[in-house]
Amino acid sequence: MKLLLWSAITGGIFFASRRLFLITKNSLLHPVLWTTASLIALLEITGHAYADYARETDWMVWFLGPAVVALAVPVYRLRAILGAHAFPILITALCATLFSLLSVYGALMAFPLDRVVVKSLALKSITAPVAFEIARETGLLPALAGVGVMFAGLLGAILGPWVLKMGRVRDPRAVGLALGCTSHGVGTARSLELGETQGAFASLGMSCSAIVASFFYPLLLIHLLK
Repeated sequence: MKLLLWSAITGGIFFASRRLFLITKNSLLHPVLWTTASLIALLEITGHAYADYARETDWMVWFLGPAVVALAVPVYRLRAILGAHAFPILITALCATLFSLLSVYGALMAFPLDRVVVKSLALKSITAPVAFEIARETGLLPALAGVGVMFAGLLGAILGPWVLKMGRVRDPRAVGLALGCTSHGVGTARSLELGETQGAFASLGMSCSAIVASFFYPLLLIHLLK
């Protein structure tokens, strides 16, 4: 019964938030942000344990798989354009991924935080499934890595298009690639709302960043960033 109840509440809040977002077109009303905030508040008010909530809505996580696979559709449609820019896309993903790790690590090391906490949060710009696996393999905290991932995704989706606009970045390919490399799935979803080209490049940027991170992050986190 609780499984159906909390699944229905989660879905209802999300669809209501998304409806409001589509009507207003206000990035500050991003549905992921307000769904997350609303559920946190509701769990606190009702006293319902997060562990129970996670177990009761675990089946919804399954849909992440088909959702990620569906991102391949715009990539396939624009495969000729993407193929012509394969090298710069790969270099961009490499630079963005390494910059994200090293900049967050360097900034947080200025504070009296445990190295495990710093390294876990440094995984923020990788898509959640990859970040969780890297955290587990390197002895970090998957839950804390997830917090960083969510923060980066929401920040990129809400402020990313505005920051790029202020920086006079207008090429839809560059906009999509920037959001995909830095804000993974949430940024890619936002890019798809901006246009098919943005969505395709964001999807590819997210994928390339995940691949690059899988190769380099464990080495950096274990051997170099001690």
